[in-house]
Amino acid sequence: MARFCILAGITILAGCDNSTSTEIDPLQINGDPTPEQLVALEAATTLRAAFATPNPDGTFSDSLTTIVKGSYRDDAGNGYAFELGRDGTAFSALVGLLPETDLGTMPETGIATMRGEYRFIEIGKSDGDVRDFGEPVATSGRLTLRADFEFGTLQGRDGTLNIDGVFNGQTLSGAAYVNARAAELSGRIGGEHAVGIFSGTDDASAFVGGFLVDR
Repeated sequence: MARFCILAGITILAGCDNSTSTEIDPLQINGDPTPEQLVALEAATTLRAAFATPNPDGTFSDSLTTIVKGSYRDDAGNGYAFELGRDGTAFSALVGLLPETDLGTMPETGIATMRGEYRFIEIGKSDGDVRDFGEPVATSGRLTLRADFEFGTLQGRDGTLNIDGVFNGQTLSGAAYVNARAAELSGRIGGEHAVGIFSGTDDASAFVGGFLVDR
């Protein structure tokens, strides 16, 4: 049985409301921005998504002020951790593998169907009715992947998340597509389990996530 834990903390930017000023400093906006302020905020926004190594408690040393952090693991300890951070209009999204215990012996040939859950979280600019500026949005679902141990491929899709992975030994790499947005894929695979993580950015958001599947 898989377990998901998440802790959330929101950082409120200090400063005054500059809605009547002709020059808007994005770092001095407090509360809901006006349309003019939102334009200034999004023009100053920077986005970063990356793989990183979690600390033993599942946090990351290389991050901005934490907005959201969490981890997802099975009973054997296989899984991943993630963290979203913010410093003004700079957003970071980090994800990394937790130390795995036993993914199962790698067969030399054969095909296996692996099923499990995926989760990803994103942050950044506003996106219509889907996401406000700086608001973290999480998505989860179930995924079926096909592992070909002879040719070293791990592939599958559910429409929201598509995985096109390759592996050499137990090291997984390749590409993930999150709502058609390309992301880098990394992870580990064995004969019984696979854990993958992915990270990416587009013009509007930084996003990270992962999946844990088994036979």
